[in-house]
Amino acid sequence: MTLKKSPYQRHFPYAHPKFGGRNNLNANLLAQKSIYYWWWMYLKRNQEYLNCCERDGKGKLAALYKDFGDVRGSDFKKWWMEGGRGANLFANQQVEDSIRVLGIGQEALDTSEAFTVSIPLYLPKKTILRRFKELLDERHRGKRGYQLAKRSSAHYKVKGQPNIPAIKQALEVYDFRLANPGLKLWEIGNAIPKLQMFNKLKSSDTASERADKRNVLAATVSRYLRRAESSIKSTSLGVFP
Repeated sequence: MTLKKSPYQRHFPYAHPKFGGRNNLNANLLAQKSIYYWWWMYLKRNQEYLNCCERDGKGKLAALYKDFGDVRGSDFKKWWMEGGRGANLFANQQVEDSIRVLGIGQEALDTSEAFTVSIPLYLPKKTILRRFKELLDERHRGKRGYQLAKRSSAHYKVKGQPNIPAIKQALEVYDFRLANPGLKLWEIGNAIPKLQMFNKLKSSDTASERADKRNVLAATVSRYLRRAESSIKSTSLGVFP
């Protein structure tokens, strides 16, 4: 007998992208709050994968292309929604979503998916409720401090706890470097708004201050470039960031 049942909904280990209403012109801005948007953006910088797209999915990354498809367009919402791609790639797989009373001889689910209890009905209801709550608090994966994402059953999993602002900043630095290959690293850092604001060069700086600021800016840009390049490369393996 089923005590509670609701339509199955796809659940994501991390926040899925939201696009607003049908006529929302800022759909991509809303979607940027999701790590899955940035996975798509980094994959778009992977030249090996772009070459596969140009060959209509043929070559070394053919298996990845079957899942991710052509990412050369600029419409993330269209890419995400096409054939349910986003949910198919990144949502957890379907699991038991109802509470059932097991019949005699009926097999219980694996302990990794559910916990089975035997409730003596002669106990007072308050005692049963208290003890069941204690058991639930002990075993439920959603309890405070438990990182549900670590047990994700999605086909493609995000590594660790992603820092979206840092991921966004790294890609901005990477794109700026590509667009301005003649600039030195410190010049890139000095030119990008909101990056190391306290170390932007000023005309009033002394020679020593300018040298220190250049070193900090260059080191910061170098660190972001390494992160971006590593994450771009990892997308070939179906991993991010």
